[in-house]
Amino acid sequence: MKKIIFLIIWSFTFSGCIISYRDYPKLLPIPEREKVKDAAFVYNLPNFPQFNLGGREALKNYFDKKTPFKSTVEGVDVPKSGYLVNVKVDYRSPSKPALVFLGLSTVTATLLPAWSEQDGYDIAYHLYKDGKPVKVYEYHLFRNYGQWLPLILGIWYNGETATEKEVFERITDTFFEDAKEYF
Repeated sequence: MKKIIFLIIWSFTFSGCIISYRDYPKLLPIPEREKVKDAAFVYNLPNFPQFNLGGREALKNYFDKKTPFKSTVEGVDVPKSGYLVNVKVDYRSPSKPALVFLGLSTVTATLLPAWSEQDGYDIAYHLYKDGKPVKVYEYHLFRNYGQWLPLILGIWYNGETATEKEVFERITDTFFEDAKEYF
């Protein structure tokens, strides 16, 4: 009986949530690129600091399949010849009032509303070339989050917005565009 009540509360809690990423509308996935560069390419991905909604997988997939390099490897050592991209991801938590409302909303199975416009991620791509640091590229991702039982009527909106996975892929694509002078 406790399991059934828990599952009901859990399903209401997460079915009444709407998440969107500011400045990132839903777009088609980024296609794989032609592999034209022979240089060694190593990347280092962090463990995400909180509940991962697909960001780390998007980074790994992009570095493995969508870079212009023929050979990509996950690792931490800076190659003497070639490139290393060391990705740092810091979670920016909601404001304290938003955390209080999110907690109250969750405890009441989303009968009370909660929202946040402050949380997200700060992402830094540290680029190294031939063993030397080149440049750090920083990007800031803001997430809007709403949680309330009546929002279950608007749950379709989540399908119309970009997912965390899509946003991280797009930010990584922007990094490669910004850093193309070094590749």
